[in-house]
Amino acid sequence: MSTAASQLSEKAKGWRFPRERAVQVLIAGLVLAIIGPILTDFYYNGDLLWPVVVATFTGAVLAFLVALAWDRHQDLKQEVRVAAAEARAQENELRKEQERRTLEAKRRFSAIALELERLQASINRTMAEQHQYKHFFPDLPTGSFRAASVPLGMIVSNYGLMADLATFYGHVEELQWRLRFKADPQVDEDGVSPLIAGLAGQMGAAVEDLIKEVRRQAANPDIESVMSDSGVSTVVSRRQMTGAIRVIDPGAGSTPIAGLGGSKPPSGG
Repeated sequence: MSTAASQLSEKAKGWRFPRERAVQVLIAGLVLAIIGPILTDFYYNGDLLWPVVVATFTGAVLAFLVALAWDRHQDLKQEVRVAAAEARAQENELRKEQERRTLEAKRRFSAIALELERLQASINRTMAEQHQYKHFFPDLPTGSFRAASVPLGMIVSNYGLMADLATFYGHVEELQWRLRFKADPQVDEDGVSPLIAGLAGQMGAAVEDLIKEVRRQAANPDIESVMSDSGVSTVVSRRQMTGAIRVIDPGAGSTPIAGLGGSKPPSGG
């Protein structure tokens, strides 16, 4: 019933007297062109001179108004066509920008995925071999993420993943620092090696989840939409590494050496 009522109301609105001044003048000219000669003929009792003059004048006025209304109608149609063309051009530009962002994200995530795989191999090697050497410096690259972090942060809607990557690469720098600290001649490597092994162990578990998520982003990235203001943010469901790494001293009990992201051991060992 509501639909039928709305349709009837729309039809009723369609039959209302038009409000545009040009249409009103055109209708008035049409009425005058019809009734003007008739009234003149009645007034002059069959004399054709003045009815012909009035008919000629009102016909000319009507023709002028019709031409003016048609020209206005064509101008309005042209404006509509131009506006539609501009809207299509803007939509095409936005679509191209969206495609460009998607392609850029795929390339950058692919580079980060390769870098994470290299980091994973180095972390596994660190857990297996670093306690055997005082000078142990595996390949721990960070260049791909450093180059991609700012551009990806502007176009990717998966803010959780970007935060996890930033945290993980902070731990990579922490691992590099601890390996260099261990190589100091004044530092007891037996006391620092468990600290490095604990950090590398947690990073090894975290990098597996990151590689999977980054590979998924390289195939189908979560990009901020430029077609609308609404954006969807997703978060990687993995825990950040916040637990303290402890070195077990049988004589003194469990002594915290350094927390992840906390203060580093003193340079004097």
